[in-house]
Amino acid sequence: MATIDFTGEYEHRLDDRGRLAIPSPYRGLFEHGGFLLPGPDGQIELYTPEAYAAEKQVRTVDDKLSASARRLARSFFGRVRRVETDRQGRILIPPQMRQERNLNGDTVIIGMGDYLEIWNSEAWHSEQAEIDEGYAELLQQLAEAAAAPNSSEES
Repeated sequence: MATIDFTGEYEHRLDDRGRLAIPSPYRGLFEHGGFLLPGPDGQIELYTPEAYAAEKQVRTVDDKLSASARRLARSFFGRVRRVETDRQGRILIPPQMRQERNLNGDTVIIGMGDYLEIWNSEAWHSEQAEIDEGYAELLQQLAEAAAAPNSSEES
């Protein structure tokens, strides 16, 4: 199996029926459909069938006797939705997911390596601002650490 490398940011519009076009570079990867899962930050995650198979191994434990393992499985499998692509390379996002994630109209699709994220456009721009702010802080901390004298060299 080839490694998938979803990258980039794509602005799309969700139509009135809840259909969303998959970015053209990736449509062929979803010719056999895909899997939607509500993400933890207000987005929806979209997996190819192959990536979904790998993800369910990560997110679930094969221990049906443990209450916590059963809850984890319920949380994952109960929220996953299988979707098919139409001839135009669109998927239909279920109404409940659209409502929970405030998806209507403008959306942004973000490449996340082995899957895609679907964001409400305003929520994505807010998330991007937080990312940018945190990135600047991290760079500043790294610069300060590099500029500080190394205490082990002083001894």
